[in-house]
Amino acid sequence: MIATKLYENGRYLALMVLSTIVVGITSYNSLGRQEDPSITPFVASVQTFYPGASPARIESLVTKPLEDALREHPDVKEVDSSSVNGVSSILIQADYYLSRGDIKRVWSELGSKIDRVKGSLPEGASEPILDDDLFTNFVKIVSVSSKPDVDLSPSLLRREALRLADAAKNVPQTRRVKLYGLPDEEITVQVDAAALATLGLDTSDIARTLALADSRTPAGKLTSPQSALTVEVAGEFTSIDTVRETYIQSDIGATNAIRIGDIASVSKSEIDPPLRLALSNGKRSVFLGIEMKEGNQVDQYSDSFDAFLDKYRESTANGMLIEVSYDQSGYTEARLTGVLKNILAGVLIVVAVLFVTLGWRAALIVALSLPLCTLLSMMVLNYLDIRIHQMSMTGLVVAMGLLVDGSIVITDEIRRHLLAGDRPLAAMQKAVNRMTVPLVSATATTVLAFTPMAILAGPSGDFLGSLATCVIVMLTISLLLALTLTPAIAARVLPSGMSQSPAWWRTGISAPSVVSAFTKSIDWSLRYPLASVLIAGSIPVLGFVSSATLTNQFFPGTDRDQVYIRLDMPSTSGIEETFALVNKIDNDLQAKPLIRRVDWSVGESPPAFYYNLRSNRRNAPGWAEAMILTTDENQTNKLIRQLQKQFDRDYPEAQIIVLGIDQGPPVAAPLEVIVSGPNSHTLRSLGELFRQRMQSLPDVTHTRLSITPAAPKVQFAADSDKLRRLGIERTQLAQLIEGRLSGRIGGAVLEDTERLNVRVKLKRDDWQTSDDLLNLTVPVTDNKGFSQQVPLSILGGLELIPEDAPIGRKNGERVNEVQAFLSRGVLPEEALKLLRASLEDNPIPLPPGYRYSFGGDSAERDEVVNDLIGPVGLVLSLLVGTIMLTFNSWRLTALAFGVVVCAFGLSFLALALFRYPLGIQALIGVVGSIGVAINACIIILTSFQQSPAASNGDKLAMRNEVLAASRHIVSTTLTTFGGFLPLILEGSQFWPPFAMAIAGGVLLSTIVSFYLVPPAYLLLRTPGDNRIERALQRADQAYP
Repeated sequence: MIATKLYENGRYLALMVLSTIVVGITSYNSLGRQEDPSITPFVASVQTFYPGASPARIESLVTKPLEDALREHPDVKEVDSSSVNGVSSILIQADYYLSRGDIKRVWSELGSKIDRVKGSLPEGASEPILDDDLFTNFVKIVSVSSKPDVDLSPSLLRREALRLADAAKNVPQTRRVKLYGLPDEEITVQVDAAALATLGLDTSDIARTLALADSRTPAGKLTSPQSALTVEVAGEFTSIDTVRETYIQSDIGATNAIRIGDIASVSKSEIDPPLRLALSNGKRSVFLGIEMKEGNQVDQYSDSFDAFLDKYRESTANGMLIEVSYDQSGYTEARLTGVLKNILAGVLIVVAVLFVTLGWRAALIVALSLPLCTLLSMMVLNYLDIRIHQMSMTGLVVAMGLLVDGSIVITDEIRRHLLAGDRPLAAMQKAVNRMTVPLVSATATTVLAFTPMAILAGPSGDFLGSLATCVIVMLTISLLLALTLTPAIAARVLPSGMSQSPAWWRTGISAPSVVSAFTKSIDWSLRYPLASVLIAGSIPVLGFVSSATLTNQFFPGTDRDQVYIRLDMPSTSGIEETFALVNKIDNDLQAKPLIRRVDWSVGESPPAFYYNLRSNRRNAPGWAEAMILTTDENQTNKLIRQLQKQFDRDYPEAQIIVLGIDQGPPVAAPLEVIVSGPNSHTLRSLGELFRQRMQSLPDVTHTRLSITPAAPKVQFAADSDKLRRLGIERTQLAQLIEGRLSGRIGGAVLEDTERLNVRVKLKRDDWQTSDDLLNLTVPVTDNKGFSQQVPLSILGGLELIPEDAPIGRKNGERVNEVQAFLSRGVLPEEALKLLRASLEDNPIPLPPGYRYSFGGDSAERDEVVNDLIGPVGLVLSLLVGTIMLTFNSWRLTALAFGVVVCAFGLSFLALALFRYPLGIQALIGVVGSIGVAINACIIILTSFQQSPAASNGDKLAMRNEVLAASRHIVSTTLTTFGGFLPLILEGSQFWPPFAMAIAGGVLLSTIVSFYLVPPAYLLLRTPGDNRIERALQRADQAYP
């Protein structure tokens, strides 16, 4: 065996230890580091613009054709869409069982499907935009703004932001730089409406003239025997002046000496109104989202990027301010430092327990397995591409209390044989031979218990899978060390202490009075086995009963110095109105002493500063989001509640939702009801009833509908008879009005590498009211060929009518999603219970063909639980198989499996005693406790089988085997609990339920192992029940 070779040759032993250290350190330095696991990008969006089209028209002409094509793909799990005035938005969810490579393939194939459909979209609809990067986790967010006493023009801000972005792309290991709030510039030709009417022209005529003037038209080649030269006609716009000097044509067939500059003001400016805006600490800004290439170390990358910024600032324009709004490396360092402290605390607790229970030599031997196992695990994790983040590092903490179990058992067994007088080599070989089967079985059961979490699919699997993988890797490696390296070291170190006088620091605390009391209690349990089984079994039964008191939860919030605000204005609001309100709120926030930084994004989603936030809003003038940093993470939740009350009171004109950071996969809203049915108007009415019911619940701060009452719109009611007599088509009239209001593109000006469109439109002051709109003129040609301008007021009138409501669809069916947001700290499951009770007591009547279901936290939790529980049947089958191979006895397998069932109840009891919610992390702890809790049972039953007297039911022999096994069972139980203790005492909302479910279950399972397993063995035993021994006896009889 390997252990024998290592014992006999000290050089091999030293080489193995040194190799492990070198390889482990090298692997650790090669592992990527980040704050949290990356979420697989299984969600994409498709957005199509069709200006002026109603929601119904958008749905039938744009959304449905795209939906039908997308849903044809077999790997598309869900398609949600929203059709609003002028915009079609589709959210695609791929099957999250796919790998990252397969998901990229799916997006590519869906892009091809969209390309086939776009040819059939109506004229005027934009090209569909597929965005498969909604979950970008930026390493840094950089703000480009001006110093407090300096005001910069949008043009200069844009230029500096683009220059910085180009330079940042050259920083090594930078994957992408994405800009937010970047001002869009164009050359604006603002024409006077009266001048146009006088000349008998329209904005389309001016735009056409400019487009014809802005051309460098190829004119063939000039060839000769010696050369071939390209000929072209120069005429490209090179500056604003060339646009101003362009001649226009006022009458057909004649060119007047009138230039563009004579009837219009030409300037380079930001698009008016702007499409997007950004604000940093009260100043107009641009954000740069910096994304690092995968697999790199965020702390090292951040240092190199900071060095680049320091150098870059030296060459910036005067008055420019470049700041880092968000830096993941700081949070990563804090998270990993916290986890490392937990690891160190766990190691110290484990070593202290070993020192007290086994003595300093045994404690030193077992403690040595901790760093060696960790370093070897780094090599495997590097091969598996598991990065260092809070989940993988916490997996090391979880494994810390488990991986020493095998080393404890082997070391204590060697010690026992040495005390019995065996030579070191013989003691080592006997210990390894005796304990190999139970150690392999115990490790296999623990690995199987963590397997459902390791193979969990979807965002929850991305988030939690690395933890389970780390535990499985470390347990497997710890088993290998326990059967090879640890016995070799123990056989060399322990004998020298056997000849010394007994002392507690050499052999561990014996506590004779405790041993005597424990011995009497075991004797009583074996004397009255049925009573002992009933008493011990009542503990897990109590746990199952108490599970009804546990509150369900998805994932908890986290104590963090980050807050974000979502502001939604009425649909009629323009971006300037939204920006004005943002400035007011920003002033309120800046006055808060607990707030140290505020950044706003208006008109689009900001760069995602946490792994589970989506950036899926664009071209939304009534939308704004704020990213807020506080000075004290422990006061953040209190601040959130204060801000929510203040904004609800001070700014009723907008819906303002103040949110904190939550762990786990993304959830749109904590409480959600999805109403399905065929008619949008009925869905809107039903949705409003559900919204009112949800708003009446306590702790609900805001509610939201996906189908909302529509805003009013201005409709021009044209006189059909007048249009017919003047020869004007309605489509032509709509295009003329749209050209006057939005403008027409006529050529472009090239500035360096930028192309600035030339837009011709009326002065904004000429069309801000309905009267202005009626005064717009339409060119009309009479039957003699003369052109004249006719005011819109002659052709019809204006009326204010309700806009068509948005139309939402889920997998081809119309839906209205009703969402509710809760006060910070309120569990969504508690609110859902109140809502269910309200709907049961006073149900909302639904017409035939309509139904509702619950979404939000509850639906996401159910889906994850189903994915987690799905493989449990297979795991239990493998667990039974492992136990059966270990004992080769159906009765002992049934007994061990009964302990597995008890483990559930014991974990529930531990959670109930400390009033923890039954969240996903707690549920994973419950499942994980199965394999850990059964280990003591395996050790005891194996010792019974290996003792002829105990296997035949001799109570004294059974008592002695339990006492012999109790030393390392108690040691392993205490080290397991000690390893989890730092997580329990961490004080956060995330890890204590998980740690308590396992540690509490293991601690309570010791009672079951000592007082249920031995008496149950007696009750189940029949004479000669040891099948291995019976097989040996039959062999002896057959071959005497």
